[in-house]
Amino acid sequence: MNAIAKINTLVWLHPSHAEGLARLAGENDRAEWEWLAEERQRLGLRNGEPTPEEIRVSMLMRRPDWWPRMGQLTEAAMRARLALPDLAGPWRPFTAEEAQAQRLSGRRPGSPNERYGAKLMLDIAADVVDAARLAACRVSESAVMALQRENLIGLRPSRSKRARARKLELQGQIYTVGRIARESIATLLSDG
Repeated sequence: MNAIAKINTLVWLHPSHAEGLARLAGENDRAEWEWLAEERQRLGLRNGEPTPEEIRVSMLMRRPDWWPRMGQLTEAAMRARLALPDLAGPWRPFTAEEAQAQRLSGRRPGSPNERYGAKLMLDIAADVVDAARLAACRVSESAVMALQRENLIGLRPSRSKRARARKLELQGQIYTVGRIARESIATLLSDG
């Protein structure tokens, strides 16, 4: 079995979306255990007897497609979201400086101060996280440049009522990996 590199990714969600994602994953978990119980019964295994290796391997192989967990559900939803025209690219790759900046912790320029209430740590394939970082950066470039150009972020930003309204408008155009994940999860739950 080929191991796919995963990145532990923090995603802030609205509590109802976190509950919906947990519900889907829970349904998959129950379906997996039912399948396992049927397989054990088919083989005539008693309680306490170990499950044969071929059944455990079969279960692990089926898990991503048949019974995905929260991270796998989010990853698949993000792949679908990243394939939509507004995020699909093609994007020019990160420069060395941009790639290094992606490693910095903390808020991204202009991220709105939103409160979601539910925090999940999900294992998501590294290629999906990398694609989301690149798409978020490229889609957000013009809004971030406008925030800087109009002196709406930085050491001494404009503080007028008009400037705050403009800052909020531009922040609404900024994408982050978290925003892509949230939109993906919302679509997954509305389709499911």
